Amino acid sequence: MSKPTMRTVTTTISPEYEIRHIQFMYQTRQLFAIKKYVDMSPDDFDFDLHIEDLLLYKGILSCDARTGEVSTYYFPQSKVATLSSSANTHTLFYLAYSDDYNMLYCYKRDLEAEVDQLVFTKDIRGAYEPSINRIWSVHHFYSLNKRYALISYLLPDQERGYNYALIDAVEQNITPFVPGDTIRNIESIMGFNSNGTEYLLIKTGEHMVHERKIDWEYNRPEVEQLIVIAVDEFIAKVQANDTDLSDHIIFSAQSHEAFADLLILDHQLVILVERFDTADSLVMIYTVDNKTKEYISYPHVYNKLYHLNHIFYATHTSDMSTRLYKLSTGEQIAEILQPQGIVTMIEEGIVTIDQRLGSEDRQLYIYNDQGYTLWTEDCAWIDYKEQFIFKIKQSEQHSSL
Repeated sequence: MSKPTMRTVTTTISPEYEIRHIQFMYQTRQLFAIKKYVDMSPDDFDFDLHIEDLLLYKGILSCDARTGEVSTYYFPQSKVATLSSSANTHTLFYLAYSDDYNMLYCYKRDLEAEVDQLVFTKDIRGAYEPSINRIWSVHHFYSLNKRYALISYLLPDQERGYNYALIDAVEQNITPFVPGDTIRNIESIMGFNSNGTEYLLIKTGEHMVHERKIDWEYNRPEVEQLIVIAVDEFIAKVQANDTDLSDHIIFSAQSHEAFADLLILDHQLVILVERFDTADSLVMIYTVDNKTKEYISYPHVYNKLYHLNHIFYATHTSDMSTRLYKLSTGEQIAEILQPQGIVTMIEEGIVTIDQRLGSEDRQLYIYNDQGYTLWTEDCAWIDYKEQFIFKIKQSEQHSSL
């Protein structure tokens, strides 16, 4: 294969900080969180002494894959605890606390105009002693557009039953609402654009694939659904106290099924479902604009989907290796032995990384006909669509992305 042709931009971060990938990518702009680096290796490491450094954010780093522009912003607030995710807007919402944790502040930052705004201030003093351990436990925090954000959270001493609210940056308030049954147990929120309309892809349910399989074996069914709804319609329904989204469910997994993976490709969603009773896989292709569905069954259990040059690939992972197959034919393309695991696929080959829990090795490798080749020792983000690689160097090697 030829040498890598992807454009590469490299930035350097002070060893005082470490970078964390966050689920915030709008169009070609990806955000990373900046946190203070904490060396947790000493045997006498004091967690309580460093808890604020471990939990609070210092700033954000932004990279645009189309232009290669990289920018860094450090929060003027000292106790920023929560950042929103999004794929629908260039507006980041974030929560910060006063030094004594008595006050909660919500801000929004326009990533294009590079302007901050205080959205609301809330006195959160209660019967408990405020501290970093006694703040809102945020489950989901999602920027819907430049005006609204969705948040679900637990209050200190609240053990279950998330509180839901809509944050309005124009009215500068936070309005609680009662979620309907379809969104009471949101597991994840993703965003995408189809023909100029911004959509939400909401997955409900609380269990992973292996947990759903155990539930099926013990006859403990759990609802798991995929919901697709336009952002503007979702906001309008919440404001009208209508949170029944059953008309927007595109797939409901039965007790013998589990969502394994999905791809968002232009105007289509490609959804991988594992079926326990028949030990095979189902792929559903949902076309957003006309709401049509196509179902294709495959006689193998697959765990993850990949897409490269208009060809679909799928993997099956065991204790010994990850096998990559061409989905249309079932032909095995490669076998990646543990502890290496697949990160993504690019023109030059399969990108892999040491996926052992707690591994300090963040080196990325390319696997192809020539075997394994060290690709980069830096933390890296790959935007295959834009043929772009973003590398983050530190003067000292720390575990980051």
